[in-house]
Amino acid sequence: MDLYFGDVPLCYTNSVAMVLNSYGHYFHPEYLEAIMVMGNGASFVDNDTKHPLVFFDNGLPDISINNCLRILGFEYEEFFLNSYDEIKVDTIREKLKSFLRNGSVVVGPLDMGYLTYNPNSMNQKGVDHFVSVFDLDENNIYLHDPTGYPCMKMNFVEFLEAWKAEHIEYKRGSFSMWGNLKRTKIPTPKEVYQDVSVAMKKRYEYGDTKVIESYAKSIRDNGLNQQQKQIHQFFSFRLASVRNLYMSKFLKEHDSIKADIKEQLAMLFGKAHLDSLQEDYTSLANTLSDIAKLDEQYRTLCIHYKGE
Repeated sequence: MDLYFGDVPLCYTNSVAMVLNSYGHYFHPEYLEAIMVMGNGASFVDNDTKHPLVFFDNGLPDISINNCLRILGFEYEEFFLNSYDEIKVDTIREKLKSFLRNGSVVVGPLDMGYLTYNPNSMNQKGVDHFVSVFDLDENNIYLHDPTGYPCMKMNFVEFLEAWKAEHIEYKRGSFSMWGNLKRTKIPTPKEVYQDVSVAMKKRYEYGDTKVIESYAKSIRDNGLNQQQKQIHQFFSFRLASVRNLYMSKFLKEHDSIKADIKEQLAMLFGKAHLDSLQEDYTSLANTLSDIAKLDEQYRTLCIHYKGE
């Protein structure tokens, strides 16, 4: 299958790609996304009996950024505060300034509801986001936002409201950033594949099980509520599809069986998007059941990985 390039919500991956480029290292975002190992399995965000919220991943963006940089042989500095009760503006500013001396900085998660340069920000309170920061002056911060807003400027104190990430539950802390990158090792493709395989194995071992199967049953019995409809029609299924497509591309050189499963999953998530749009919940439940079976096959292969 041909590879897809276009508008998909991979803000953390695109931000990392921009920052690596500022250091003179060019990696395709689809390659970085595969190494992030985000698009496997599924997890409950809200395990409501009738209308649970499900994301089709078993990882977290901030931890995945760490893994991605490590797998590619980079050393880096990271910073975050465990509490935003006492915002230390000068401390945050000086740390960001020190990172910027050597290149751009990955910043996030942010709360999109406070990014006022985005005309839709008022409808995105509590939605997580990542950007690439490239400059800072006495009053303002300058950034590239991968949702389509390059060269943005915001008042630094106002930007801190987004950077608190007060309503982003998965965050390690507030004001999180990565900078001062230095590549100390250039791994071989085989070494990258081995590290990615170990990461997938661990995430499946420690992640939730039977989530997609359970979700299919709840949709068959109860359909979707308005929140589920919006998540699936605008976000989750298209993201799951492209994540599986990118992982399939990555795996083709190393494991044709797993690569084929991922390509099939990409197609099925595309079908799930159409089922959701048409509000055909019987068809959507059947599609998710097919996805659950394939993901279980993939999970088994990942867990049985022994290394090479």
